[in-house]
Amino acid sequence: MCASPTRELRLSRTTDREYRLHRCTACGTAWAFPRPTEQDLADFYGAAYFTADTGFGYGDYDGASWAGVQAVRAWDELHEWAPEIEGVSSRRLLDVGAATGEFALRAQADGWEAVACEVGDTAREAARAKGLTAVATIDEAPGAFGVISMYHVLEHLIDPLAVLRLARRAVAPDGYLVIELPQWHSAGRIVRRSAWAQFRPPEHINFFSRRSLATTLGLAGWEVVHSSTPYPHAGRLAVDAARRGRLREAGEQSAKWALGRAGLGGYLRTVARPV
Repeated sequence: MCASPTRELRLSRTTDREYRLHRCTACGTAWAFPRPTEQDLADFYGAAYFTADTGFGYGDYDGASWAGVQAVRAWDELHEWAPEIEGVSSRRLLDVGAATGEFALRAQADGWEAVACEVGDTAREAARAKGLTAVATIDEAPGAFGVISMYHVLEHLIDPLAVLRLARRAVAPDGYLVIELPQWHSAGRIVRRSAWAQFRPPEHINFFSRRSLATTLGLAGWEVVHSSTPYPHAGRLAVDAARRGRLREAGEQSAKWALGRAGLGGYLRTVARPV
């Protein structure tokens, strides 16, 4: 991302081919090599990614049992970990990597003007069928946005820096970018190495730590406001398990909560503003 020297790590994973991890010696961003092509990704994120049990993707993403529930939870949680969004002058949301539009639809129901940005043709048409404005790329989205969301997007992209620069041009002057993605410095990655669940190219091909994401955002014209490294829901799940007498589960979730507080959680959440 920052054009500094890189080194190959002793980590590899074989899916459709063998991939090895490389990491920047300066900013710490890691990525899978060889890189997929644009056509590779267009084929990969076709209809089957959202509808079929292929070993990748979601199987039944648009089913009532999954997508809608997750979208409501994500939208409600966003107001907890990114309360800044309530102060923006423009209540327009651009959800990048919107899939079939459930998150954008939930924001729209809450009074926001929401636009879904999704590269997959089938998923984008599904979002339009729900009444959403849906575009294929950020530069197709009309106007400026108070909030741009990227939930589990940057790890999928051939050129995350270019996409972050496009987002910078699309945000309102007092707007925010909110990001959630797998965290490189998670306990799961440190312990499991090549068997880390998030290392699954060609689906996930970029991996960020707090420092490397902040560096990449800076190169794209953003400034980090704050970030956290949670295991989402761990604290709530620990309390619920304890109330039900499931002490082993409560202990496991409590440990995850503690790892998140120590900077070793499974996900990285970041709020950034334009500079």
